[in-house]
Formats: sequence, structure tokens, C-alpha cells
Amino acid sequence: MNLGGTIRLNKYGLFAILCLFLIYSLHFISKRTNKSTESDVNDINKINIRTILSVAIKAAENGGKKVVEHKDNMNIKSKGKTKEGLRDSVTNADISSHCSMTQTVKHFFPDIKLISEESTVKCNDEYPEYDTVDYVPINKEEFVNKDDVTVWIDPLDATYEYTEKLYQYVTTMVCVAIKGKPVIGVIHKPFEKVTSWAWVGVGLSKDLSFPENRIDNDLKVIVSLSHKGDVEKALEKKFGNNVNVISAAGAGYKALEVAKKHADAYLHVTNIKKWDLCAGDAVLNALGGKMLDKFGEELNYSSDAKVINENGLVAALAKHNEFLDVLK
Repeated sequence: MNLGGTIRLNKYGLFAILCLFLIYSLHFISKRTNKSTESDVNDINKINIRTILSVAIKAAENGGKKVVEHKDNMNIKSKGKTKEGLRDSVTNADISSHCSMTQTVKHFFPDIKLISEESTVKCNDEYPEYDTVDYVPINKEEFVNKDDVTVWIDPLDATYEYTEKLYQYVTTMVCVAIKGKPVIGVIHKPFEKVTSWAWVGVGLSKDLSFPENRIDNDLKVIVSLSHKGDVEKALEKKFGNNVNVISAAGAGYKALEVAKKHADAYLHVTNIKKWDLCAGDAVLNALGGKMLDKFGEELNYSSDAKVINENGLVAALAKHNEFLDVLK
């Protein structure tokens, strides 16, 4: 008796086996992913980036409401003068916005590392609005270690212009840095009620999603209205008459002008604080751009990093090396 033989599979049988193997593999991977996600959700040392993006947006908008609320009952105090000899002021709007923004973040993430321009202020209870924070149209769930996260807050960017009623330059900003890298940037224009936000590699607000190319080909560079330094002379030396220099206030405003392609680059040569830069840095990164110091290095936003950037700034979506030459 011959019990031996040969098993032959036709192409349909082979295809069926491959399909079963693929289904099993996907099921196995899905189970592992779900278990990992459930583990992250239950880990008190983990933070959901999507949630903190929603909180950052809420914080910026809460601060913006305080900025608008105090525009007609403003109290101005001097913090001294800047290195360039300009008046450095703080208003009750700065303080109220700081308290509202920090309390919003701390309500949801009480142990998070947070750095704000007005961090020396002692806040009374501002009772900011906490409801409806989960309104980011992104389905991605991503968790990071809480200790790797630093939140940077600028409660009122362009304070001097605010006191002069130049409200177009005024913003409130929140940035979330992970291991020193700017990952989430929120820039809110309180007088226009527009909030621009970005999660690097994941999503953008609608106003940033489709920046249009300019029709004109003129090179446009935006610089500080009050802290120009010698940047205009340096631009003329590099580009001659082929550059249009635009003066504007507010680091957040200027970063958005680059992000929306209203300007090719934002250049800064004097000292500037990192809470002025972090949110714009994240926005530009999300659009494929960069914010670099004059040495071509990215800025570090870790909680133990220096608060002041002393090495100049080039913020652009492209042609960084050309603009870096201006600062050399």
C-alpha cells in the first residue's frame, strides 16, 4: 500500500493561504497596538499630544479674551529698559492673560513644566473657561512622557503696540516642546478672533493648510519695528535693491507672515526671548520651514535651556543659507 503522495496547490489555494496569513498578521498587530494605547492612556506619566494641543488652543483663546477685555481699562507699569534702550512695559492685560493661560494649562496638566513671560506673577483665581477643549479635527492618538514636555507661554506678544492700539500685531501664544523640540505651536490673534495652530508632522489649522504663493517675485523680508539693529543695512549689502524690507511688531505676527508666504523670511539680530519664538518655530517646522540662529543651529526649548536667544534669528520656509549670510 502506498500512502505516500504529493500535495499540489493551485494558484487559488496559494492565494487563499496568503490571505489568511495576512488577516492573522493584521489582527495580531492590531491587538498589540490597542494594548499599547490602553497602557499609555492609563499611565499617569504619559501625556496625549492631541489633548494638550486642544488645551493649548483653549489657553491661547482664554488669554486673548483677557487682552481684549482690558484694552479700555489699561494699567501700564515699566519693567525697565531693553538692552537697546527701549521701554519694556507690562500691563494688567499681560498679567490677567498670563494667569488665565497658565491656569487653563495647569487645570488639565497640573504637573507639567511651564515657562511664561510673566512667571514671577502670583495669580488670583481667574476662573478661565475649561469646557470644550477636545475640538481638534485630528484622530491621531500619540503619547509622550510627561517629563519630556515643556510648555512655553507668551500671554501678550507686542505689549508696546497694544498700549498704542496697534492691535493687528498683538497675539497670545502657546508652544509645546518635547525634548527641546517645538512640536505644537498656537498663535491666537485676539482682535481678529483667529487661531492658527500646528502639530508638526500631523496637522494644521485651516488658515495654514494651503498657503498661496505670491504673485510678485520681489524678495520680502520682515524685521522688527522696534529692534531692527543693523539688519536693514545687512540686507541691502547682500541683496542690493532687490529686497523689500517690511517693518512689523510681534514675533508671532512676523512668524505667521512667513508661514502664510506674505514674506520670504523673518530676520532678527538683537536678543529675543524664547516664549516669543517657540510657537512660530513649531508652525514653520510643520510647514517644512525652519527657525535658526545665525550659526544655522535650531533653538533648544527644554526647560533648562537659556530663556534668551542671543544669536540672531532666521525664520524662513526656504533658502535659509542665503538669509544666514546676512547675519554673518
